Amino acid sequence: MELPIDHFRLLGVSPSAAPDAILRSLQLKLDKYPDKGFTKEALADRAELLKLSSDLLVDKKLREEYETALLAGASGLEISFNREVAGIILLWEAEAALEAFRLSCKALHPPQ
Repeated sequence: MELPIDHFRLLGVSPSAAPDAILRSLQLKLDKYPDKGFTKEALADRAELLKLSSDLLVDKKLREEYETALLAGASGLEISFNREVAGIILLWEAEAALEAFRLSCKALHPPQ
């Protein structure tokens, strides 16, 4: 599944954010999570996706490669099938409700 969002937006930081700002944002997101309506597994997957995004943006070399890919036209984040719910939660939290709704509908009605 591809999430129509980049790592910066997922963490709620600007592309010019310094590593310490990224880590603060990560911690805030980890501390504030939806506590009702989701399984422990979905919330753990959400936390893992946030950590992976943070790790990428804090690592200078990985971030440069990612930014180069973005400038070349890359869009969206690829996540595994078993993390779809976590991805939809993160889209909702990033104020991308329409995208979250569309992906939810797509997940509920897979192609036959």
